[in-house]
Amino acid sequence: MAKEDAITGPGRDTGDGWAERLHRDLAALIARLDPVPPEVLRDARAAWELRSLDAELAALADDSPLDRPLAGVRAADGPRSFTFEAPGLTVEVEVTVVGDRRRLIGQLVPPGRATVTVRYRGGAIQVDADELGRFRADDLAPGPASLRCEPAGDGVAGGPVVTAWIAI
Repeated sequence: MAKEDAITGPGRDTGDGWAERLHRDLAALIARLDPVPPEVLRDARAAWELRSLDAELAALADDSPLDRPLAGVRAADGPRSFTFEAPGLTVEVEVTVVGDRRRLIGQLVPPGRATVTVRYRGGAIQVDADELGRFRADDLAPGPASLRCEPAGDGVAGGPVVTAWIAI
C-alpha cells in the first residue's frame, strides 16, 4: 500500500468534504431515530435563559429522604423537605404531592421580603416572600426545579441567590 493510500483511504478526509457529509448524515439519522424529547429542549432553553451569573449558588444542605434510614418505605405522597445554604441566606422548602402536581412552601432565613422565581418543568413562576420570608407556589409539574430568590432589601441581605436543581 502506498503511503498516500494510508492517508487518503476510507475514513480519511480527502478534502472533498467526505467527513462533513458523513457527520451530517449521521446527525440526521440520530435526529430521526432518537430525537431529543421536546420537554428536554424546553427545559434546557429555560435553564439557559434564566441562568444567573450574578447570583450566589445555594447548595443543597439537607434532603429529608436522605436523612431517614427507612426513606424507601415512607409514603410516596408524603412531604419532602430541602434546605439550601448560601452565604447570608438559607432557603427551606417543603414539597407536597397534590394529585399529579406539586405544591412548594418555603421560608427564607433570615426572614424578609423577596421575589422568588420557581423554575420548573412547566416554565417559571414568580411569587412573593412576605416579611417573615414565607412563600408558596402551587400547581407545579413534577420534575427538575430550582429557585431564584431576589431580596427586597428589608431583612434578606445580599444579592440574588439561586438554589441547586432538585427533583420535585
